Amino acid sequence: MASAKQNAPRKPRILITSQDLETLQTLLDHAPARTAGVDLLELELGRAVVVGESYNARPFCRLGSWATYEDAAGGQPSRIQLVLPSEADIDQQRVSVLTPVGACLLGLTPDAEIEWRDDRGRPHRLRLVEVANGEAAVE
Repeated sequence: MASAKQNAPRKPRILITSQDLETLQTLLDHAPARTAGVDLLELELGRAVVVGESYNARPFCRLGSWATYEDAAGGQPSRIQLVLPSEADIDQQRVSVLTPVGACLLGLTPDAEIEWRDDRGRPHRLRLVEVANGEAAVE
């Protein structure tokens, strides 16, 4: 009989800068409540590969990035900017890293897919289509 671990989907490799890691660990230390997004971010930070600020071998989603992703359920691409909770504004497509979508996008490289469960236990999956950082993100 196969174990649950063998049947679990493999998580993609994720990257994080040392500065973002420090900022997000402080944020988690002061999170007001345990939510699916907070729990997911904590798990993701624990498995992230830390890179320097100047790392540019591959683009990856970090704080301030503009990310285009597809939800496997809907297939429609969405474009958001990944931000801290104090900067979140859904009308401006600015999504907090403490939301499940924000926590999942953090550290992904284009074409990577990730799965998670929401507060009600429902499964979700998304794929990062494209990410833009810095000047490349400005339209």
